[in-house]
Amino acid sequence: SYLTLASLDLANRYLADGYSERLAAFAEMLDALKARLRSAGFTLVGNEPLKLTVRAKPYGYTGDELARLLHAKGIVSEFSDGDFLVLMPSADTDDGALDALLTVLSTVPKRAPIVTQAPVLTPPCRAVSPREAVFSPSEEIPVEKALGRVLAAVTVSCPPAVPILVSGEVVSEEAVSAFKYYGIKKIKVIK
Repeated sequence: SYLTLASLDLANRYLADGYSERLAAFAEMLDALKARLRSAGFTLVGNEPLKLTVRAKPYGYTGDELARLLHAKGIVSEFSDGDFLVLMPSADTDDGALDALLTVLSTVPKRAPIVTQAPVLTPPCRAVSPREAVFSPSEEIPVEKALGRVLAAVTVSCPPAVPILVSGEVVSEEAVSAFKYYGIKKIKVIK
């Protein structure tokens, strides 16, 4: 496609025009921001240079709560859930945006840590093959009513994600707890 070729030409020009230097300088600025957030009491996880992942519960918030606070100030996160807030700035993110992020997070008062943890799953029991489960007649039901049923379709809270169960496995009490924990309210099970 000529559109794809043209976009590749533009991308090559963009990369050749000092991008490596901008990227290196930005990675240093983001490292400095991470250090300041750690000193303010935030727990950061991961070591990707262009990803900022906050484990929110030790600071007394869920990742979703922090995401809403940031969104109210015009900062949109890449992902949030009950445990984490993920931001993915790029070399094109200006200094002002990083300063704004630091300002907003610095004004969030620290609260008592949230101690709830994700449910621990035991290895699930497989009732039928994944193929058989996917092609069987199914119905969508509330998670609370799925105990003992066989999962027809994999359901995750945010792709890409590790599924709680795979098609063909039996829904256990731990799986029901995990689905609820990750905000999954309905699942497809075999009829």
